[in-house]
Amino acid sequence: MIAFFLVLWAFSGPAQEPSRHPGFYMDSDEDLKTAPLSFYLWFGYKYFHPVKTAAVTMENFFKSQDLNFGQSFAQTQVQSRAKIVAVGDMMVKTRMTRQNSAHLFNLEGPSVPNQRVSAFPKYNYRPELVKFFKEQGFDVFSTANNHSLDQGPEGLKATLDYLDQLGVRHHGTARTPEERDQGIPILEAGGIKVAFLSYTYGTNGRSVPKGKEWLVNVVDFNAMGNDPDLSLVQKDIQAARKMGAEVVVVVPHWGLEYEYFPPERIVSRAHQIIEMGADIILGYHPHCLQPMERYLPKNPDRIGLPEAFIIYSLGNFIPDHFQVDFRTSVVLGIELASGNYQGKKQIWIDKIELTPIYFYSGKEFRLVRIDQALEKQSDPGYSFLKSRDYKNLEQAQKIIQELFLPQNSSLEKFLPRP
Repeated sequence: MIAFFLVLWAFSGPAQEPSRHPGFYMDSDEDLKTAPLSFYLWFGYKYFHPVKTAAVTMENFFKSQDLNFGQSFAQTQVQSRAKIVAVGDMMVKTRMTRQNSAHLFNLEGPSVPNQRVSAFPKYNYRPELVKFFKEQGFDVFSTANNHSLDQGPEGLKATLDYLDQLGVRHHGTARTPEERDQGIPILEAGGIKVAFLSYTYGTNGRSVPKGKEWLVNVVDFNAMGNDPDLSLVQKDIQAARKMGAEVVVVVPHWGLEYEYFPPERIVSRAHQIIEMGADIILGYHPHCLQPMERYLPKNPDRIGLPEAFIIYSLGNFIPDHFQVDFRTSVVLGIELASGNYQGKKQIWIDKIELTPIYFYSGKEFRLVRIDQALEKQSDPGYSFLKSRDYKNLEQAQKIIQELFLPQNSSLEKFLPRP
């Protein structure tokens, strides 16, 4: 298994593209520089009022998704299986320790040993917690995100040194050009080789030093107007294939924070990346769940799986937020199968699994499995939950069912089986 404020006016309606208002419906370094006031006002509004609507065409697109994978290979004998398990952003909580996180099971920010732990706006993780995540079975961290340079280039390098010390693979930031080009992590499970590639839309206005662009994989996914340059992603996909990768996972830090649907331009760029040869896209950054998609590639020359999977945002695994919207997520399982099909080895996505989780913070931090907690309220194992917590769990379940899953799809269908 691979385990991976102040509101000055009223706003209504879904985001429209393109916007005539600088700062609105955008989330990029250029936006932050050119329209900081409107950027922060809109950001602050959404923090307390997450955007739960989109253009009707976008909502219908996701509501009508068919997530039944592997039907074309239903009669093919499976020779081996592997599972990719992925979780959302891991945010900094300064009071979190190994002791008060004993019940916990994309590392968003640096982890610099011997330096003060800090949260927003300049993150620095408690190093022993990164070690704890490794002990719990996390094999790969995505390190490309908008907080990659919060502690400067030296903090970035110290983070990678520490991950190497722990034996954790990583991608998205690098200490040298050679590491950026040749350090693609490829993991093998069940005889299937899987590569992980990571990129971020920006670094919160902190400039990557000139001539050292290899420090952070920056691709402006969020750009409005002209399409961004995706050549770095394409180059890495090709390099991963040459290194023997049979499945390529792209991990983009993109999209709009506190919005439950991706803008159309992000959907278009996801499809472009799949057509380049990616098989799975695991999106991050919005801090709330965004929908999933089963995409059928159209490029006849593409090398990759016959069906691709996209999740536009996995939300938060460890949130630095108090709202239910940002404490609700899933543990995503992507089951890969391999077998002999028409005389050659064929790998396909066989099933998607979702474990619904809610981040509970009291005296201790816990990840609560939503469906089980609601079904077994009399179980003494859930005695730490109070009536208000159960209301939050009901709200979290509603978010998953109504905003995240396709229409007429029940969560029960995606729950992992023993």
